[in-house]
This record gives sequence, C-alpha cells and structure tokens, in this order.
Amino acid sequence: MKPSDETPNDDAPHDSSTQDDTSQNEAPDTEGGTQEEVIKLDRNRARFRRPDVESPPPAKDEGNVWKSKSPKKKQPQVDSNAGDQSEAAYIRAKRAQQGSRQTVSYLSKRLASAGLRPVSKYGQNFLVDLNLIELIARSADIQKNDVILEIGTGVGSLTAIMAEQAGAILTVEIDQNLYQLAREELIDYPHVKMIQGDALRNKNSLRSDIMESIRDAKARLPDSGRFMLVANLPYNVATPIVSNLLHETPPPDRIVVTIQKELAERMIAGPGSKDYGALSVWVQSVCNAEIVRVLSSGVFWPRPKVESAIIRLDIDHERRNAIPDLKYFHQTVRSLFFHRRKFLRSVVISAYKGRLEKSTVDDVLSSLGHGENARAEELNLEQIGTLVETLRQAEFQAAQ
Repeated sequence: MKPSDETPNDDAPHDSSTQDDTSQNEAPDTEGGTQEEVIKLDRNRARFRRPDVESPPPAKDEGNVWKSKSPKKKQPQVDSNAGDQSEAAYIRAKRAQQGSRQTVSYLSKRLASAGLRPVSKYGQNFLVDLNLIELIARSADIQKNDVILEIGTGVGSLTAIMAEQAGAILTVEIDQNLYQLAREELIDYPHVKMIQGDALRNKNSLRSDIMESIRDAKARLPDSGRFMLVANLPYNVATPIVSNLLHETPPPDRIVVTIQKELAERMIAGPGSKDYGALSVWVQSVCNAEIVRVLSSGVFWPRPKVESAIIRLDIDHERRNAIPDLKYFHQTVRSLFFHRRKFLRSVVISAYKGRLEKSTVDDVLSSLGHGENARAEELNLEQIGTLVETLRQAEFQAAQ
C-alpha cells in the first residue's frame, strides 16, 4: 500500500508526485529488544517434488498463460504423499514456509537486508496486517480462471495470496528495487507476470502493453474467467487508474482496491452531499459500489496521515453498454462539475462555448425541467445521463 497524504481532487488534473516526508520513512527502532533473524526464502524445494515419473501433457487451458512471453519454468510440485497435488497446494506450502511476511518487523528487516527503505516519492506505505491483505483477496472472490491486474506489487504479499486462487496475474511495480525484491518472492509462480514501470502512460490512459497482456491472458483461459483489478493502489494514482480502467476493453468485471477513505466516500456519494461529484457520477453510472472496510492509519508502515478504505466496484455491463459514447459522457460529466457551485446554465454554456449557442443550451435545459437556479450537484444519475445525451444530440445536430 502506498498512499500519499494529499487529498485527491477528481475535478482537477492529477499530479502523480507526492510530498517527501522522511519522518514517516524511518524503520522502527529495534534497540533494546530481541534481535530476530532476517527471514529468507528457503529455495530447497526437494520436499515438494513429485516422484520421478512421466507427467501427462497439460490440458489446453492449463499451464503458464504467459508462456509466449516468459522464460520456461518448471511447474510447482508438492509432496507425493499429500492428497492434493495441485499448483495451489504448492503455493500454500510455500506461503506456510515463508511464515509471517507482512509485519513491521518482517518488512523493515526484509527491506534492510536488501539495502532498501520505503521511498516517499512513490508513496510507499505497506499494509502490515495479513488479515486485511487476505480480506482484499477474499472480497474479490477470485476463481481459477480469473485474470488479475495488480498495480503496486510491493513485496508481493497480496500477489502470493492471489496466486493460490487466480488463473493469471499481471502485477506492475514502479520502483525498480522493489520490483527486483518481489521477483525473488514470486519467481516460482509461472502464472504471475511482472512489469516494472509506471502503469500510466499519462494521466488520461494506461500503458498499452498492460491491456495487451490482459487480453492475451484472457484469450488463453476459459471464457468463464473474469478480469479484475485487485490491489493496494498508490493513492497518488488511484483516481486515474480506476477512471481510465473503466474505459478499457475489456473493462474490469470487478475492482477491489485499498484507497484513501475520502476518495472511497466520493465514489459512493449521492446527490446533494459534499462528496458528490464527477467521480461519483462516473463510477456509479457503470458500477455498483460499496466500501468493504475502513482502515486506520495504524495498519500501515510507515504510518500515513490519512485513513484508508477497501472499496469494491462491480461493473454493471448492461448499464455501461447503455451509454452511447463513454468518452463523451465522462468528459461532459467532468465539465459539469468543474465549477460545482456555479449554476448549471452557466457551467453548460462555458463547457460548450463555440459548440452550442446559448439559446440552444437554454432550450435543452428548459426541455428537461432544469430551472435557472439548478446546479449539477443536485441532479441524480438518471438526470445527468439524460442531460449529457440531450446535449450530445444537440451538438450533433448543430454540426450538420
């Protein structure tokens, strides 16, 4: 988890930078206490190997979905005396071998052993409660044919939990040092692909290779599989990641992410509330949204200055498909809320300057029953959807 302490504004351009707060990045003081041995992964997998017998060829949809783009790796194997010989069983055994992986003590020592510390410019704040990490994965209800996108790999704790359940995972980490560290932890999982770099090409779009990889993985798995974003999102990119992903093809069937509590409240806010805005309308126009759990700052290391929340968004494909032009809809909604306290007429005239005459705007608003004192923040989702589509049709006719 990597939050920034800045309050995100969904009505303004998104700045991916965060303020340096070195006081938050100090490792906990262990002097005076018992020194624990640094936990290192035991690479001896002899106990998990099968007997020396010929294995049957894999079924069409089994094996490494990243095979065409990844080096060939041996499939994980488990003790031949165990009842469960599956890949999931090996992953469970490996996780048990690693022990407690997500405590302040473990993380500080694991990073220190690699000569690393949390980097403030990437907003690196790690979730240090394994129960909450498991709650994120459990809330997504991951199935064996699902394709998971994770942005912000960290040390790979959430990734390893999801690897037990998912058909394929694409995980992206911007910090090159953390990327290398996580590779050591995830190297034995052939269905996990890692990308090092920024997930965003710019504030308005994701890197194209991310969605290309997702489409490739989905094509290699049964049609019943879903595409989901499941992650401890860096707060400084949470809004553009979620907003842009809802435009993509395919869109995610489900999003379960840890984000700033205030941002989560904006996503679920209703008309007339202080949190209701462009992000509220965009998310709720295509998704069913709920907050799963509010998290205090104390469950992160280093501790951020804000509360967090796990939010779940389930896309409503029928509702999304009913919007004639998603890009037009999203851009117009952002324009309507850019000056949220102004009257609706003034906002629409400004947004459509050079595109629609004032008289045409007045006719549109009058036909929909919006008086001269109406404001965008008072309109519900249905009213905004009707307004945007009526304006789109009016602009199309004006261009003829």
